[in-house]
Amino acid sequence: MSTKALQKFGPVRSGAVVGVVLAGGEGRRMGPGALKPLRLLAGRPMVAHVVDRLRPQVMDLVIVANDPAPEFRGLGVPVIADPPDIQEMARREGRRLGPLAGVLAGMEWARDHHPHCGWILTAPADVPFLPLDLTVRLCGLMHVPEPDVLMVRHGKRREHTLAIWSVKLAADLRRAILEEGMRRVETFAQRYAFEELVWPGNAAPFLNVNTPAELSEAMRRLERVR
Repeated sequence: MSTKALQKFGPVRSGAVVGVVLAGGEGRRMGPGALKPLRLLAGRPMVAHVVDRLRPQVMDLVIVANDPAPEFRGLGVPVIADPPDIQEMARREGRRLGPLAGVLAGMEWARDHHPHCGWILTAPADVPFLPLDLTVRLCGLMHVPEPDVLMVRHGKRREHTLAIWSVKLAADLRRAILEEGMRRVETFAQRYAFEELVWPGNAAPFLNVNTPAELSEAMRRLERVR
């Protein structure tokens, strides 16, 4: 970390983090076919690449997916759905409630299974080239006093679902979703102590695969590194 960064963020403090892969998106831009996280990339579901890159960086890992496809179970990682009352609200509204529902599911799972772990790291299931040093860099910016939310930025793009979250926000997040109709990740995050990690390299590790063309680009990239 640079001297300037150390001056801004203070002493480095890192700790245990639970990884949460958000696999609940509808993926409409991908067109008909398998769920977007389960589209094959080099012969494996795209979400499997995310799991492989994130699992060594965290103390435990869970996937949030509301569609109980058996392919998720084959990844060797716990798979959970959004909390039942959140799912009921989604049914009443006739639509999914977005990534915040998955963030809440991850917070509550981490709190129940690792009560002494205060943080989750969320990552979308469609970013198959996540940096292998992502958690190290993020935890390097967890300072005293600690931010409640720390998001990744590369260039002009802020990755709203690639972030570390304090599980202390779970009750507030539940109220915001159910009582306020909160849906925007950034709007909720900026209510609290909020910081960014400006990624030091280029945007290549954050290729977001939303379309068949982007899936083809991911395939070409994997072929180049073989």
